[in-house]
Amino acid sequence: MLLRAHWTPEYLEIDKNVKFLGAVELGNTWREPIFVDNDNGLDGAFNGRSTSKPYLNLAKGLTEAAAFDVIYIKPKAPEAGTPPYLGGDPGPITPATAVNWVIPYTKHGVQIVGCGVGRGAAGIQQTLLKGHAGVTAYPVLDIRAPYCNIENLGFKRGGSTSGLVRSSFLNSSAYQAFATTFYKLWLRLADAAGGIVTDSAWYDKIEKCIFSSCARAILIGASNSVPVGLSIEECDFDALVAEVTANIYTTGAVTRITMKKLNFNHAVPSGGAPNRYVSVAAASTGLISNCFTGAVDPTIADNMTLNGILYSHIWGDGVGPFVDA
Repeated sequence: MLLRAHWTPEYLEIDKNVKFLGAVELGNTWREPIFVDNDNGLDGAFNGRSTSKPYLNLAKGLTEAAAFDVIYIKPKAPEAGTPPYLGGDPGPITPATAVNWVIPYTKHGVQIVGCGVGRGAAGIQQTLLKGHAGVTAYPVLDIRAPYCNIENLGFKRGGSTSGLVRSSFLNSSAYQAFATTFYKLWLRLADAAGGIVTDSAWYDKIEKCIFSSCARAILIGASNSVPVGLSIEECDFDALVAEVTANIYTTGAVTRITMKKLNFNHAVPSGGAPNRYVSVAAASTGLISNCFTGAVDPTIADNMTLNGILYSHIWGDGVGPFVDA
């Protein structure tokens, strides 16, 4: 049996009764693990570097994290006291103070990974982060560093009117997000500010996310520069009751945006202009393909005409190709 460990001995804890059947390699020299347990952690007495000594708050983990560290968050115990394996869903993790979470620009490559049992069909049983009720001007999680990965987490907005998760590359040294990956997220009850907001950031990737009851699911801004290389793939948009505007909406032109295998599983948004599933500004370029829309309506053809975007295999209500470029 070969056991390799790149962590220093005080951070490596292995029960003496654990037996390994083969070679085991733990960690690597570039990514130190940080563990957060909102039920059993301690920010002062624990170092956050093992599952037996986790931090209590995500804010502490973000403060202590260095570039390329991975922060693992354990689901919070269900509020009703029923464990997830008996049918209970994790309760929301909220900031300890009236400040939502931030990945500062100096901490490039930081990853935040939820350790729940998975989304399920509707995002349940997933580590859930909820913004502070008293914070409105900032998103639940503000990503200001490049190359970050946000994975297997659920988000609810609390008091935020600035989106749930945001990556920004603005005309400021403090906002340097670039090539952010949003993977297997569940985003619920976002208002028109957006579930995922990506502003002027290049090469962001949004993959396998569920947007549930989001008045606007993805907002793509161009405050500082034209976004380039944005990829949105294998996402579901559902449960809209009071639609406001487009699921995917840009405030300016985008270059080489790719939208593939998207499921718009609700009626055409009708609460206000532009009343469409996807609205991309003029002079944009890219591709939308292999998508399903929840309604067939004569207005969809006009509403889904994107200037400069190539269409291929768009299905409406399961009746066959609606737009086939």
